[in-house]
Amino acid sequence: MTAAFSRANLLVALALFCLNVALNLPLFREGAMPYRDSIELGYAAMARYFYLHPNPFGWNAMQYCGLPTQFTYLPGIQYLAAMLAHLLPLEPIYVYRLLASGFACLGPSTLFLCIVYFTRQRWWALAVALAYTFFSPLYGIVAAIDRDRGNVQLPWRLLVLVKYGEGPHNAGLTLLPLAVISLWETCTNPKYSRLFLAAILCALIALTNWIAALALAGCAALLALTALGTPGVNFRFPHLVICGFLAYGLAAFWLTPTFISTIAFNWPADAFNYHLQEQQQLLLGGLVVGLVVLRALFKWLFPAEYFTCFVALGTFAFGWVSLWFYSRGINTLPESRRYAVEFELFFLVLLGEYFRLALRRPRPVAIFCTVIPFFFLLDAGRAQALRYTTQGFASRNPVPFAQTIEYRLAAKLASLKPKGRVYVSGGLRFRLNAWFEIPQVGGGFESGLRNRTPVVLAYQIRTGQNSAPGQETADAILALRAMGVEYVVVHGRQSREHYRDFQDPGKFEGALELVHREEDDSIYRVPYQSLAHLVRWEERLEWPTTSKLPVLGPYVAAVERRPLATEWRGPTELHVRGTIVPDTFVALPVSHDTGWRAWQGGQPIEVLRDSLGFLMLRARPETNAAIVLRYGGSFEPYAMAVLSALVWSGACLFGWRKRLN
Repeated sequence: MTAAFSRANLLVALALFCLNVALNLPLFREGAMPYRDSIELGYAAMARYFYLHPNPFGWNAMQYCGLPTQFTYLPGIQYLAAMLAHLLPLEPIYVYRLLASGFACLGPSTLFLCIVYFTRQRWWALAVALAYTFFSPLYGIVAAIDRDRGNVQLPWRLLVLVKYGEGPHNAGLTLLPLAVISLWETCTNPKYSRLFLAAILCALIALTNWIAALALAGCAALLALTALGTPGVNFRFPHLVICGFLAYGLAAFWLTPTFISTIAFNWPADAFNYHLQEQQQLLLGGLVVGLVVLRALFKWLFPAEYFTCFVALGTFAFGWVSLWFYSRGINTLPESRRYAVEFELFFLVLLGEYFRLALRRPRPVAIFCTVIPFFFLLDAGRAQALRYTTQGFASRNPVPFAQTIEYRLAAKLASLKPKGRVYVSGGLRFRLNAWFEIPQVGGGFESGLRNRTPVVLAYQIRTGQNSAPGQETADAILALRAMGVEYVVVHGRQSREHYRDFQDPGKFEGALELVHREEDDSIYRVPYQSLAHLVRWEERLEWPTTSKLPVLGPYVAAVERRPLATEWRGPTELHVRGTIVPDTFVALPVSHDTGWRAWQGGQPIEVLRDSLGFLMLRARPETNAAIVLRYGGSFEPYAMAVLSALVWSGACLFGWRKRLN
């Protein structure tokens, strides 16, 4: 391992990083990227929120009618960006871009170090890393990906960064080769320091991106399969298991059982309605059978080439998952298309291994089978590399945010100083909280939601799908008012906003007050009085199991009759004032969570959950009542944080004692 990380190899890795940065300087500039369907600012909005409110056990009141901060997303580079923003004179959203772009440009460097570690051949590793820098074989393999690159030539791993905002996935992909080195080193040449380092790398990937974390789990399994029966390799399988448990212990402060289960149950709905049905079961079975057969072939034909075997297994596994989606539209795993970047990485390394091993046998047939494919690939990659290096930066340079319609609409909303929430859709819901702290119904990422009512009602507002004919607008306004919305933004069909996802952009004309119109984008005011109000039991929000829509009419009527004054004092404390009459409850369209506590006049009162997942308080009748709600988090995240702290302390102490001995 020391030889792979020699000074010479580290200098080569640094040179590769500098080359990738030089080729992609626009990635490191401020402003809006040319691709308007990117979700980059959704991640950046998290970095900004963590910068302003770093408490991981707090409440995020800005999105989805509220959710625990811990359930916003994996912390990864967002918390790192927030921390660095406190140390640097830079905005957190720009620090996030620098980190995401830096990790993406570091990918060829970590791949180079991984190949050097396993092959001990620097020049072959450099050749593959340079191919990874300039060339994307996916453009020649998958027609849909080739069509997707448009007028800008970038390797696919970078195109998904700038076009779709895949910053965390790229960061996890960059760390993956280092984790593979550490896992192999831990299991074949065990030392505690190597085990601890491997666990830290695995924990970092798991805390950065779910797709990368699952890819890492797959690579760990493939390493074990590769080592099984390989002559001369003493692979300690228990060490792999211990490393996995240690990695989870290090990351348990965020990856609580409830968080993991929430992601697992939400992912099918958020991953294009993925379900583990007969097709998926057959494909998973075929994947396992294919891996076993491929491993048996390597054991028979090339028993000593364990690295080539591992790379071939990885190419087959990630190719199987991603190519079935691109060829037949079938998801073997949730979001199978996103594993294309892992497939490309392994495929390029496999090509390098093919040429490296073939040239070790200088026979005419071997030379022919090496030279012909080499020149074919060289010709295929030449056009990509030439266009990539000569296209210039003009078409890739970001533009100032102020020139985008999304920023101008967000700035207008901020100038209106809304007391309630806003309803924004499309790309604006990703970008809004990157610029302004304005509570909204939507947000960036839905996988962490335990209350999905805001998502369901937001879809109904945009589409009117479940409304009776002629009732689409009335139902949409009821839903907006039930969620405490004061302003709604509608993007018309000619809008420069990318998604334009209102099925009927004119539905609110004449029904709501128009307060702003710019180009084909409009802001309407929704009648709003307060976030809290009194309701009788029969007026509460209900969603009968026999209905596709909740019963909102009585609730909204109560909102008009019996509002209460509200004031947020920070993201975790909400004050409610007013007269509480007998036989009523205080209702708030704030997502329920067991971490909420409420006091009236200093005495605790019961916090309830209505059938839509919002808060209700069993308050006592009182004139000029003062109610305080505080979110302190539930027991589980604190317990898991203690467990994680104990694991970190124990692991560091054990390592210190081992070093002394």
